Amino acid sequence: MTARAVELSLFPDVRPSRPVGPIPGSVFVGTNAELIATFAPYYLTGSVLDPTYGDGKWWTRFRPDPFTHHDLHKGDGVDFRALPHPDRAFDTVCFDPPYVASGSASTTHEAGQFRARYGIDRTTGYGHEDELTDLITAGFNECARVARRWVLVKCMEFTSSRRFHDIPHTVKTQALELGLGLWDVIVHHTGPGVGGHNIWDPIRARRHHSYLLVFRCPDTPGGPCA
Repeated sequence: MTARAVELSLFPDVRPSRPVGPIPGSVFVGTNAELIATFAPYYLTGSVLDPTYGDGKWWTRFRPDPFTHHDLHKGDGVDFRALPHPDRAFDTVCFDPPYVASGSASTTHEAGQFRARYGIDRTTGYGHEDELTDLITAGFNECARVARRWVLVKCMEFTSSRRFHDIPHTVKTQALELGLGLWDVIVHHTGPGVGGHNIWDPIRARRHHSYLLVFRCPDTPGGPCA
């Protein structure tokens, strides 16, 4: 964690010193890299693993040290569902899985920009919504296994075939089953929502935010991230 700046009092008996440094807000506007850099002092102070590195856009403003990264499709071929690391190997694991089914995306320029901003433009390795959920679940299990202190997960809700898919709820439920505690939730907003060009009668709000979920590993021996 990071300490706030302190305003020292000249007369502590009358008015005590007080913290005056900024606290990041729970709603963040900016790029993925800016988001990660802002919260790095809180959750990325030790060894960090990114098993879904992609093009590395998360890390252009802040680079952990030590830092390990893998990617099945764009990197070393390591599958995040089968990580080659022992239990509790890293202080923090950052999990950014694909979280929109590939068949549900619009091909418009607007949709492409939105998906790129949120890091959800991967189109390999998943398809149907059930397959996507299984993929995220298996990956989260591995991330929890190799984490020692924190697991950060980027995810969002999405709609496909008129069904609402609450991926954040799925991840939170799984974390609870694994013994992890939900520590922080940051809402990441950037730009307009995807889609809309072919919707004549809207039936729900357009999604234009994702979440950075922060889970704390249990301190008790024997837990999945003890």
